[in-house]
Amino acid sequence: MAYGRSWTPAWRLHPPAPASQLATVPRPFSVLVVEDHDPHRQILEELLAGRGWKIFATDGSGAALEVARRVRLDFGILDMHLPGSTGLDLFQTIAREIGPMPSIMMSGEASKSETDAALAAGVFTFLQKPIAIPELQGALDLLIQTHFPQSPGMSS
Repeated sequence: MAYGRSWTPAWRLHPPAPASQLATVPRPFSVLVVEDHDPHRQILEELLAGRGWKIFATDGSGAALEVARRVRLDFGILDMHLPGSTGLDLFQTIAREIGPMPSIMMSGEASKSETDAALAAGVFTFLQKPIAIPELQGALDLLIQTHFPQSPGMSS
């Protein structure tokens, strides 16, 4: 199934909030992005960097695992179908070898059983491609609220 062309126009129509509006984020996050489709990976990098986060983007699970072994990551955005592996396999390997990493899984081709398996394994949420930018931003905000509650004294 071909990736939807709606991602790029949606990104241009719905840019991320300015960093000044993200004062409630307790610190810049380190985010692993694993996406084998270059345009989607680049859009994710731009969106997340626009929030002031440090992005570690790869196009496959092998490189992603190497990043996870050497960098402390806060969370991940993982494509389900990767060359030679799956995002779920990567998610489980990171959890087993390094520790749990909250993650958003995404795919344009995942079956219901794959989606259910990812959620049962502990993936935070599963988004279907093409993903609308507001939907992704909402999932990111909820992941942060759930896994990284505000520190005492932070402004809201």
